Amino acid sequence: MENPNGKKKRKRKGRGSDPAAASFDRDVFPILLAAVASHSVAALSCEVTGAAALQSMEAGELLASDGGVAGGLARALGSGSRRVAEAACNAVMDLSASPVGRERLSGSIVQPRLFSVESISGVVGSRSNKCQARVSEPNKWLYLITDTLVLMVNSCKVDTLHNLQPGLVRKVMHLLHEVWCKVRLLGSSADCSNRKDQLQSRPYEIAEAIFRLSIDRACPGGLEPDEVRKSLFGQKESDLEKFVLMYWESSPYMYRRKQSGLEGDPVYTALRNAFDLTTPDAIIESFIQGLVSCPAIASDELNINSFLHEVRDSLGAPVKYRQDVRVVRTRDQTSTGSGMEEHFFDDGIAFPDAAAFVDKCKDAVKNGFSIALRGMEFRSEKVAAIASALADLFGQPSVGANVYFSPPRSQGLARHYDDHCVLVWQLLGCKKWKIWPNTRSILPRLYEPFHSLDDLVDDIGVRVEVLHEGDIMYVPRGCVHEAHTDVDDGESEVNASANYSLHLTLAIEVEPPFEWEGFAHIALHCWLEEQTLRCSSGSLNSKVNEQAPLFALLLHLAIRLLSDNDPSLRKACMVAAKLPSSNNSCSTSHSNSLRSHHMSTFIEILNKIDNTCNLKEVLRLVELAVKGKTDEPFQWMSWLRHLQVQQHGDTVAHKIDFCDVLGPFKELLDMFGSDPEQASAEFTDFKSRFCRCDGYDDACKSFEMLLHMYRTSRTQYTKGMLALHGRHRN
Repeated sequence: MENPNGKKKRKRKGRGSDPAAASFDRDVFPILLAAVASHSVAALSCEVTGAAALQSMEAGELLASDGGVAGGLARALGSGSRRVAEAACNAVMDLSASPVGRERLSGSIVQPRLFSVESISGVVGSRSNKCQARVSEPNKWLYLITDTLVLMVNSCKVDTLHNLQPGLVRKVMHLLHEVWCKVRLLGSSADCSNRKDQLQSRPYEIAEAIFRLSIDRACPGGLEPDEVRKSLFGQKESDLEKFVLMYWESSPYMYRRKQSGLEGDPVYTALRNAFDLTTPDAIIESFIQGLVSCPAIASDELNINSFLHEVRDSLGAPVKYRQDVRVVRTRDQTSTGSGMEEHFFDDGIAFPDAAAFVDKCKDAVKNGFSIALRGMEFRSEKVAAIASALADLFGQPSVGANVYFSPPRSQGLARHYDDHCVLVWQLLGCKKWKIWPNTRSILPRLYEPFHSLDDLVDDIGVRVEVLHEGDIMYVPRGCVHEAHTDVDDGESEVNASANYSLHLTLAIEVEPPFEWEGFAHIALHCWLEEQTLRCSSGSLNSKVNEQAPLFALLLHLAIRLLSDNDPSLRKACMVAAKLPSSNNSCSTSHSNSLRSHHMSTFIEILNKIDNTCNLKEVLRLVELAVKGKTDEPFQWMSWLRHLQVQQHGDTVAHKIDFCDVLGPFKELLDMFGSDPEQASAEFTDFKSRFCRCDGYDDACKSFEMLLHMYRTSRTQYTKGMLALHGRHRN
């Protein structure tokens, strides 16, 4: 019989089949367990508890909810006796057969005691090779403690794990990771199947436990934003401001690094040390070996528990082609960009045999294919630290990192443009790039369909750059580009892997809430909050209060419609950027300059909203949605729900559900249908009052709070994935 967590259980009687079981003496049990000097009595007491729990669902839930029972099991786990601890673990498993039982025990004293040194001292050794040796042999106690740990960790919400001692958590994570790696290895070996079957926990359940335990741990070796700023943009504090004002989301930028200055650069050194650059094969092994898949997390998912529930049966799975890695080459590139990408592997294929996958990648590179690995910030702590600091610099939730390794005389990806900005950092060899200016004034937005390149490439404006080791190049979103290693011999670097190229791209993805359009939505929300408070104090009449949420919804739509054709609203909003923090007057003037620039941009956007709002077009879109009975085109506004939670916890201040707007749409149509002139006049007044508001500072505060919420979930995800890649030992 299996419970909902897939655990094998002794056969239990049906719910309520033995009422006498519920009369188990819960007062005597702790007394018996207190007699730890008599290990036989304590072990027998645990066994009796488990047997009583298996008699009926009610008995199990009742026992799991009893503080005395939980305290007795906790003492048994810490008794120092293997026999008593084993009996206690079995009792915990039996009491956890139901969801209620798991919930009660995971929130009791049993969980922290399970992590105690006494409980796992017989399993977790001081040397990893000893632990590995134990894992490779059948070990009943090892499997039992692993199953119990996994069950307890996965039964609770992640925030309940915060109070566990970090040192104990590290030991447990080490144990679980060793067991998990061995189980994954045995999973591909038929002659070891019997040994694997002794462990009840499935590989994805162990992976989930590792993920959960990791998300609150401290990451060693972090980098300050100022260190990354100096390495990427120059030593002067004004260099970043110059980049932001002159190049950011506008035109390519090249920062050539002097070879003499690279050795003293801690960021560049840390990045290079993340790879073994001795030989081409060593390079491939250094970033391909031991990978697991990084499942996508929704852009507006701020609850890591929801993410874990959604992906629980695929966590820790082998890497998947295209989702995690691409092995590709482009041949016959023409002047119009018609070169076709050829892929070494089929779409969607997974690679459970890691060694075979590495060997195939090596063969592919020898045949002219490039390797592109996504999510490097989830696989290397050094890359993660750089990406996190860069996200701080630009005031964005996260920065992605991809690594590209190319053989001589080759082109990996075909000519294309990106919907995000990239910083290309050349780590080994050199690479020739061609970049075309963005001929469209509108910046491409994340997740929008890509346009054909036919009208986006003008060879008159093409820019050619050759990146050498240490060089950094910025390519704005929307700029068509291609890169290849077919460089002149005089430009080649002489090293152990001559003519091979390794570079990292840092992708700054500007998500919708953090564009200037998003800032305008946030400002509108803050202003509406203020109006609601004034109305509650009697400053405004009730009619205005009833209309305000509907008019605000209409204005949200108008702002979105305006951004479809206005470049300024699509640009990144950097009001939360962490600028140089020194106290000298020069730094202060730079910060004031950018702040003034941000405030001017906000005022300009308010003027555009006030003067160019297309009410007729917005109402037409609302009418189409109501007639078609679908609000799918308006799902972009679902992130606005986080603003309401941010302000009011679990309650919603207004009656608008941004995930289901058809009802409010119907109310709007009724309002404008009954008296269109009056409704239009009242909406225009509402819009003008908002556009005259002085809400910049309030919007900045809400913007930063929202950014913090986004960053928290992204950081938790990053820590979890780093742990699954074994980056939890420091």
